[in-house]
Amino acid sequence: MLTLFIRYAVLATSCWLLVIYPLAAQPTPKVFPLHRFFQAHYDSTIIYQRGSSWNNSPNYLILAKLKDQVYFFTYASPYQETRGRYFPGGLVQKFSREELAFSRAVPDTNRYFLPGRASAPALGHCWHEVVPAQLWQVQGDEHPRRTSGHCVIEDGDENTFYLIDKRAVKVTSFYAPAYYEECEGKNPNRHVALKTIAALQALSQ
Repeated sequence: MLTLFIRYAVLATSCWLLVIYPLAAQPTPKVFPLHRFFQAHYDSTIIYQRGSSWNNSPNYLILAKLKDQVYFFTYASPYQETRGRYFPGGLVQKFSREELAFSRAVPDTNRYFLPGRASAPALGHCWHEVVPAQLWQVQGDEHPRRTSGHCVIEDGDENTFYLIDKRAVKVTSFYAPAYYEECEGKNPNRHVALKTIAALQALSQ
């Protein structure tokens, strides 16, 4: 009886801990045909994806270099800005279906993949700002959801970098980097990530 009681107590305690600190499954970054395309045709590429636990569709900002030429591309759903908005004429349902089709599509050089409009000087400046060699050395946040200390955030943004060259595809991720940078203080890896995010987002404006 004592053994059964101990087992029950341990099980009950474990379940209680799971209620307080739920285990949230994190999406595993995948390498798709689009990543392999850049590996085959460009010397160096940075692909940035921002998502969340409830929407991790592959909306990408892409900076690539071949020899001395820098290029900017986007891979994105044209319907992402329609979420949570109402449109008459059955458009809400249509946009939802199109958004679902995008989320199910395998990232490749398809209709969602487009070149950006940034000028050559802006592209060169951006490449200089992100410092790809430095970005390759960055260590991501391997334990994004933290349940200790005073810096805790749920449903924060999930930021993933695909760093691609002819030899490899390296994937580095950061969870809510802006929040933790402000709450915990400056971290060299987060600082590089945030600087890169700002530079890429500026190109997409």
